Amino acid sequence: MNNYNEYIKKINSVMMKTDYLYSKWAKDHSVSNYVLNIMYMLRTAGINKQKDIADIYGMPKQTVNTVIAELNKKGYIRLIPDEKDKRSKIIELTEEGVKYADSIVEPLLEYENKVLEKMGRKRVEMMIEALRQYADLFEDLST
Repeated sequence: MNNYNEYIKKINSVMMKTDYLYSKWAKDHSVSNYVLNIMYMLRTAGINKQKDIADIYGMPKQTVNTVIAELNKKGYIRLIPDEKDKRSKIIELTEEGVKYADSIVEPLLEYENKVLEKMGRKRVEMMIEALRQYADLFEDLST
């Protein structure tokens, strides 16, 4: 078996630094990392169920539930019963929620676009493919 320990260290270092930079960005913009992730997902990815948010971001379901309850209390979202699954609710941004999400997400998207522009399309596509393959193989080997 080949020893890839040095690569593993470098991959983990880069992933941890990236996580740290997103957390720092959230803190610098006076929002929790969880709120940023949830608003980002609601605004850009069309993900609108608590279970999906928890699964995709690897967040504890209780944490997602707490953040969703907080956003609901502030009037940024409303919870609509899911016609297909009575146990589930669909999360929908209110008009105020769209404004709030845009105030958080739009500056981050602009920042991300600048970063990717500096990298160039070819390197971005290679990075996406490499990360996708890594995640898929990791998942395949863990099941």
